Formats: sequence, C-alpha cells, structure tokens
Amino acid sequence: MTATAAEETVRIPAVLRAVGTMMFVDCVVETWKQFSSYGKAYTRCRIANDPPHLPDGPYILEFAGQFIRTNRVDGRWELVFLAPNISIDTSLIGSAA
Repeated sequence: MTATAAEETVRIPAVLRAVGTMMFVDCVVETWKQFSSYGKAYTRCRIANDPPHLPDGPYILEFAGQFIRTNRVDGRWELVFLAPNISIDTSLIGSAA
C-alpha cells in the first residue's frame, strides 16, 4: 500500500511530557494528510524542534487540545498516525517558530 501526500504540512506548537515524570518540554508537531492507494485518508504527524537530549521512553504529546501517547526509541520518535476521531482545527493555530 503506497501513500501519497495530499496537503501541505501544518506546524502546531506542542508540549511533550515524559510519562511518570514532571518533565515538560516544548516542541512542534507537523501534521499532514496522506491517502493510501485505496483512497483512505490518514493524518500523519511528526515531532520537530524537540531537544536532542531527551531520554528514550514513553511520552504524552499535547497539541491543539489533544493528548497522544508516543515513544522515543534509540533517539527517534515512533511513527504516529492520528486516530480518525481526532479533529484539529488549524484555523485557530498561530504559526510555530
């Protein structure tokens, strides 16, 4: 199954919290829509502008009123697809630096 990009990338200010700690760090979430070869739409996202020193482990990513679990493994974030029921109103989001 091959996916193709459908829209431009949207950058959203976000906060990462290491699970089980009080460590909070700012980052940016980049989101975009992709369509599978079967026509099903997916919202993909990736974490950007995160501090390079973060330890591996489970994290909660908060952005645009959403809370999503993710993991950092070997210094990289796991691939994240947003659940179909998550809707992000990007018209209310300012630009992220």
